[in-house]
Amino acid sequence: MKRGIIGVVACAAAVTLAVPALAIDFSGYGAVRVGTYWTQNQYYNARTAATAPGARRSDSDFSLDLMGDSLVGIRAKEGDFSAVAEIGAYNPKAESKGPEVRLLFGEWDFGNGKLRVGKAPSPYVYRTQMAWDSDGGMNAYGSLWDGRYAQIKLTMNNGFYFTLMQPRTGGAANFTSNVTAPNDTLAEFGQTGTAYSTTYVNYNTVMPKIVTGYEGKLGSWTYGGGVSYNMYQVERTTAIGAATTVPLTKADIHSYLVFFHGKVDLSPVEFSYNIFTGRNLGDLMSSAASAYVTSGGSTGYNAYSGLPGTFISNVTGGTGTGAYYDVANDANAYTYGGWGQIGYTVSPKLKIYAGASFVSDDNRVTRSDDRLAVFANAQYQVSRNFKIVPEIGFLNDMYNTVGNKEPRTLFAGAKWEMTF
Repeated sequence: MKRGIIGVVACAAAVTLAVPALAIDFSGYGAVRVGTYWTQNQYYNARTAATAPGARRSDSDFSLDLMGDSLVGIRAKEGDFSAVAEIGAYNPKAESKGPEVRLLFGEWDFGNGKLRVGKAPSPYVYRTQMAWDSDGGMNAYGSLWDGRYAQIKLTMNNGFYFTLMQPRTGGAANFTSNVTAPNDTLAEFGQTGTAYSTTYVNYNTVMPKIVTGYEGKLGSWTYGGGVSYNMYQVERTTAIGAATTVPLTKADIHSYLVFFHGKVDLSPVEFSYNIFTGRNLGDLMSSAASAYVTSGGSTGYNAYSGLPGTFISNVTGGTGTGAYYDVANDANAYTYGGWGQIGYTVSPKLKIYAGASFVSDDNRVTRSDDRLAVFANAQYQVSRNFKIVPEIGFLNDMYNTVGNKEPRTLFAGAKWEMTF
């Protein structure tokens, strides 16, 4: 009897000790962000003559909207395995698409490093503290934000990493679920979108996008850098009769990115920077810079002119930039740019930031397409979970590839943020 009791107690003790070891630790987090901004947009019609500037139009708006990076997430950990799942609010510029999965990945810590599998930001992402446009951080104006993609990433403890990511083609992400415009150039195609009903361009992906680099720290200097590469095949076709097509040209399109970023913390002052250069970056990454197209009007700005209510319509400017490989002119596009930012900690509750950026795209056939941005804000931590960020800024898209003026945007307002 005693042996039986002792056995039961021993089993119970073993189970009690084993359960905590097998238990999964969960923790939740989230942020609610609302933007209140006044924007003054200036945009221009195409020039009427070689020396005559296009007519200027104005658009002034006030917006109060939930910012697209409002989110809720959960972290899980069991032994050397961890995972993150994060859902974000709808994009204010595409509300009909509903909430989005921002992060969804698992990570295995194998001792000498970590292996990540799932959806996460690109490793070269590095943005400023600019809050306007849903914490845009100078997207398309010097930062390298391009969204979140499926990836397999190996990160070693010594700072080196190697990543395989979803590939891109022809300035359109190939991860969409539907073939939206099968006979339009730069159309978005799903993984099964292989058939074309008429003319124009056929894109064939043959390999994943590769990103490799290093992140390190030396005293007060935190730094990083690396390279990214992507390649796809493009085939131009023309229609013969009702359904037959023949190829016009076929080529391998190579794109690459070289990037460096970092921060020097000399408390209470800090300096951050991001510089990069590359070829056919529109074919490599889905940046907001991809608003620039190789043909047609400046319609990209309708989708990137601020928060809801500030969209610019009826822009009749000429062609866009050569940020993608220019199929029509058989020309590669070259890009360089970056940003610099200074921060100052006034007190534990108040930090001030100011930054400036510049980006230039040039396909060496037409003139270059340049753009710049500046901003300044104050981040005031009202309480542990509540922050207000008053801010002002200016975006200047300068001139497009045919010499027409492009939009200028002046904004002022604030971000209201509560975290938990």
